[in-house]
Amino acid sequence: MKTKLLSLASLLAVFNANAIEIGPTGSAIEFGGFIDVYYQSQDTNGALGDDGIAGTDDDRDDFLDVGQVELNFDYTTGPVSASVDLDFGLDSEFNLEEAVITYDFGNGFSISGGKMLSYTGFEAYDPINMYQFSYAYDAASGMSGGQDVYDAYDDGISVDYTSDIFSIGLWTSAEEDGGFEYAFAYTGIENLTAKAIMADWDSYEILTYWVSYQLGNLLVGAEIAEKDNLVGDDVDAFLIMGNYAISDAVALTLRYSEEEIGAETYEKFTISPSYVFNDAFSGLVEYSTYDESAGATEINDLFAVELIYTF
Repeated sequence: MKTKLLSLASLLAVFNANAIEIGPTGSAIEFGGFIDVYYQSQDTNGALGDDGIAGTDDDRDDFLDVGQVELNFDYTTGPVSASVDLDFGLDSEFNLEEAVITYDFGNGFSISGGKMLSYTGFEAYDPINMYQFSYAYDAASGMSGGQDVYDAYDDGISVDYTSDIFSIGLWTSAEEDGGFEYAFAYTGIENLTAKAIMADWDSYEILTYWVSYQLGNLLVGAEIAEKDNLVGDDVDAFLIMGNYAISDAVALTLRYSEEEIGAETYEKFTISPSYVFNDAFSGLVEYSTYDESAGATEINDLFAVELIYTF
């Protein structure tokens, strides 16, 4: 499936690393998941603050919440594998995040069908695979924590080919007003990954180019991304980041990103130290600042603490 072919794994935790076999011995059914809890503090720009009154010194939005609880069920038998991910998000909303069946032909080719992760983007969808708390491109969503360029999940079918040097993928949506995604990844140089991905939908197009390189304890990455909307402002963005593993437990992420939405430009700088307590439990702290062009909607600094438990 796409997460195996073209997604970036985090240094903080390996998804489903603690998965356990369920059912009879040898049944090939595994269960795992994670719990994401966070504290976030950010200015509300004149909206109602914690005191319920706009325009006061208490106009800072501070809250502790469960960001996500995800349950994962995986099954493999011969060339066939299946994955079902159930997500309990904010406000106890239940969501079938992913349900994919894959057939591996054994020669590098595979075909997958179901609800699956988009090819697009350098930054991961789930917090367990992120290097920091917030997304690089979040100006349009303000404090909602959304992502302004990438797609997330959709129903469709993909055909993928993977070798030691490169990977290619073609995905088509099963939705009536859907579209296509095309992905190419080059991995012919040790520790280097380079990708070009395009999404062509009825109402917008997305194009992302990104590269990452692992140099000892240092991972560096860069991306250029754009989203051309049929209706509304286009988005042009880029990011540069580095993640340095100071020790087996401690790491530091620095990220600089810019996002141009129509005539408005936003710059964002993020610093995020992280700590791995054990194989199942990790946490991070993030501080991000924003700098807006004249006339742009003001976005104030963000402070967050996040704890993730995997099982």
